[in-house]
Parts: sequence; C-alpha cells; structure tokens
Amino acid sequence: MLINELSKKTGFSRDTIRFYEQEGIIDLNHFKRLNNRYKNYSEAAVNRLKVVSNLKDFGFSLKEIVELI
Repeated sequence: MLINELSKKTGFSRDTIRFYEQEGIIDLNHFKRLNNRYKNYSEAAVNRLKVVSNLKDFGFSLKEIVELI
C-alpha cells in the first residue's frame, strides 16, 4: 500500500509517517521500493504504527517508544 492508504488506515499523517521513518520506527522491513521509487508499505507497517499509537495513548514519549521497539 502507498503512504496515502497507510495514513488512512492508521490515522497518522504522511508527514508523521515520514518522521517515524527517520526516527527508525518504520524501517526497511516495513516497506519495499517500487520501480518508480514509491514505497510499498506492508501490513507490518500498519501494525507497527498501531503499536506506536497505543503506546502514545499510555503516555510513553517517542524516545521511550523507540527504545521499546
């Protein structure tokens, strides 16, 4: 799925998803590059972002989430 669909499924904005990639929360195991250089995200990316959302709801900081994951 492309980033728009991932955004709709998880409720995170595209910018937030890209930020999480930079922070290492979403890594190469969660997407593959297509020939047109778009990223094709897997269901594992959806699951990872849902975990992040749940941890944020419990009050964990982003730094703590990165350490936990």
